[in-house]
Amino acid sequence: MTNIKTKIFEILFPNPIWTAAGPTAADASMLKRAADGGAGGLVTKTISVKPAKVPIPNIVSPFAGSLLNAELWSEMDYQNFINEELPKIKALGKPVIVSLGYSPEDFSILGKAVEKNGCADAIEYSIHYVGKDVDNLTRTAEALKNNTSLPIIAKFSPSIPDLESAVRALDKIVDGFAAINSVGPALDFDIKTLQPCLGSEDGRGWLSGRAILPIGLHFVSAISQLTDKPVIGVGGIRKVEDVVKYIMAGASAVQVCSLAVLKGQDVYGKLADKLAKWMKQHNYPDIDSMRGIFHNRKKEAFHLLGYGTQLHPQWIEKKCTLCMICEKSCVHRAISFPNDIFQLEKEKCVSCGLCASVCQPGALEMIENHY
Repeated sequence: MTNIKTKIFEILFPNPIWTAAGPTAADASMLKRAADGGAGGLVTKTISVKPAKVPIPNIVSPFAGSLLNAELWSEMDYQNFINEELPKIKALGKPVIVSLGYSPEDFSILGKAVEKNGCADAIEYSIHYVGKDVDNLTRTAEALKNNTSLPIIAKFSPSIPDLESAVRALDKIVDGFAAINSVGPALDFDIKTLQPCLGSEDGRGWLSGRAILPIGLHFVSAISQLTDKPVIGVGGIRKVEDVVKYIMAGASAVQVCSLAVLKGQDVYGKLADKLAKWMKQHNYPDIDSMRGIFHNRKKEAFHLLGYGTQLHPQWIEKKCTLCMICEKSCVHRAISFPNDIFQLEKEKCVSCGLCASVCQPGALEMIENHY
């Protein structure tokens, strides 16, 4: 029987699909929709001592599956959130992770307040708006650790300059890691009016959604190899295979935001159900059996263009739909289809692999010395 429950910090989560700190986790009513929609853990929108002054507009979708936002942290007074919203969130019956930001001074206040309230199971803190040097990261983590006994998750920004040094320094202080926050700064604007799409002072914001999945996977993979503590994957999830990738890269759970914004708060349960089915089909009995297996993969031979054994695309005729996307995407014009038969001009091919990547039916595979 497939088991998608996961235990982190001795907290049992019914499934590894959590909310993420963002607009779908702003208050108890929104998190109730997430809990009803099947979320396995409830991560709140980040609160800080000073409420955010949020520009408008603050969220746009520059292309399908991704968001550009300038939403900032919660605009709610932190005392109102902790005293009024947090007990309602706890009553939803799912593990609660309160997201806090940002400075050591903020954490000395917020850590004590959340601890006293007694409704949080863990704390996540973001380094999004603070200095990324190791000394500052250490001071920030220690300030929070000194003011709460709750498990602490450090959420990394993709702009951190020295990931290894940061993980090794914080590993002595925090109980786990999350990666990544949204990517930026990023900009989009209207070419007719020349006005930015976002209402922030300089028009810039932060990119999330499908475009940042490979960055998130890199961070989770790298962090999980530097620590034995739990790592939570965040960024770019839009289908169950993305969840699988994060877990295989080393994540114990994942957080979802942009997909819930775009598709609704029932995406958590849908992903959890699909994850259970996928694991059963592929003979993974539980999350632990799948976590981090990317790092134990059999390493394939390393190839260099023009040196030693080469790779070339092999055509699998029975799978081919003659869509010609491989021919169109080959900038070197090495591919053609005379009489609807795949033909590769080896002297033009640079073995980049793009043709096999864009072939939806899987009719091309990169093979050693096929020609």
